[in-house]
Amino acid sequence: MSVTCADTVINNNNHNNSQFTLREDDVIRLVLEFLGNRDLSISQLSVERETGLSNHVFSDDLLFLRQLILDGQWDDVLHFVQPLESVDTFDKKQFKYLIHKHKYIELLCIRSEAGPIHNVEVAVNDVVNCLSNLEELCPNRDDYNEMCLLLTIPNICELKEYKRWNPSNWRISCFKAVLQLIEKYLPIDKKSANASQKTAKGDRLMQLVIKGILYESCVEYCRQKADDVSGGKIVSQMKYSDILDGTGFSNSDASLLSWLQSIPIDTFNHPFEQKKLNVEVEQLDKPSLMASWSEVILVTPIKPKVFPHSATPFTRKKASDLMSKSLTPGLVDALTKSVMNFSISDMTAMSRSSYASTGFHLNSNNNNTQNNSNCITNNNNNTSAANNSNNNNNTGRSV
Repeated sequence: MSVTCADTVINNNNHNNSQFTLREDDVIRLVLEFLGNRDLSISQLSVERETGLSNHVFSDDLLFLRQLILDGQWDDVLHFVQPLESVDTFDKKQFKYLIHKHKYIELLCIRSEAGPIHNVEVAVNDVVNCLSNLEELCPNRDDYNEMCLLLTIPNICELKEYKRWNPSNWRISCFKAVLQLIEKYLPIDKKSANASQKTAKGDRLMQLVIKGILYESCVEYCRQKADDVSGGKIVSQMKYSDILDGTGFSNSDASLLSWLQSIPIDTFNHPFEQKKLNVEVEQLDKPSLMASWSEVILVTPIKPKVFPHSATPFTRKKASDLMSKSLTPGLVDALTKSVMNFSISDMTAMSRSSYASTGFHLNSNNNNTQNNSNCITNNNNNTSAANNSNNNNNTGRSV
């Protein structure tokens, strides 16, 4: 049996030369589904970024929104969905609540890992602002009180609810929650290339592994039975092959298929007892992870040069280098109090993506674009003025 990486085709016309072709893209989707079903989110997103593939069939708009969330571009997410706020049936309050909640937890993570520097806590202003928005968006007062209570927790991973927390699984869970609210407003075009794409589902990789083991075991059983019958022995039990005992493509044996194709048709009318195979899957005992999650949050992710990754903002968040240094022992004393003037909005500032250039139908109006440009200009002017003032003050001190 020869295997070629292309579209899957089975040729039954020639019994002596069976061939089917295999797409590695589909194998990647099998792996992505396997990782996703087991909440191996860090590995899942790493595979997506390195291959440029995902196991989803969404419209371009929804793929873009998903990538914004997975990249932690929370402000861009809110801007992108802004045109939908005029739709009466769209639950904009719940949508904003989910985005602000996930952003809030990440801010707490950054603040807790940075710790107090010169008795001034990192990101306190931005945490308070986000919490203020949550006060209006939380579905009830109890939920808001729980958000406030998190401020007193040194490390959110100490809580049972966040025991397995990491930025990757947190953002994936955010998208799953948001998807229920927005999917019907961003439908896939049946004429698009995405519509014809297939996805792995039903734990397909595990199904194929089990069937592959059964096939190998059947081949070995038939061989042994044929040899033993000719020698006067009777084979009664089948021994299942081990999952790691592979033969490789070069040693693929299609003899069983050839035998099934050559036996008389009446053989298939022979009665037999239907049986079920009980497969016990020993689940992976995932270890607890040790990491500086704030650095993961602030770092610029790897992006393949394919959509939707290539369309999302690609800038390292401001002051992330500074934050990384603040987390390094021995460098804390080198930081001056002026450093603490940076807020999380500075640290996580992102370049606004040009939605018009990507061809999405969710476009902000020209007035908003003009206002954003004016805001950027004003911010630049204010920053320049602040820098000039600081330079003058420093010069005075030096003299």
